[in-house]
Amino acid sequence: MPSKMKVWSAEQLKQMNEERFLVEMLDMFKYTPEFGESDGAVKEMREHLDRVEKALRTRLEVKKEN
Repeated sequence: MPSKMKVWSAEQLKQMNEERFLVEMLDMFKYTPEFGESDGAVKEMREHLDRVEKALRTRLEVKKEN
């Protein structure tokens, strides 16, 4: 499965409504790189999960502010 990368600014993440945010997160998992044992595959998976974690952390900050 091809890898697809979406990148949002913190401001974009903060402005999304809950439904849109959840759909975007599910899309990120849908396009998660296939797990392989090569160093490149592990690095790609780690970078992808770091992007997901950053998006979730940014979104949680919005909840704390409100």
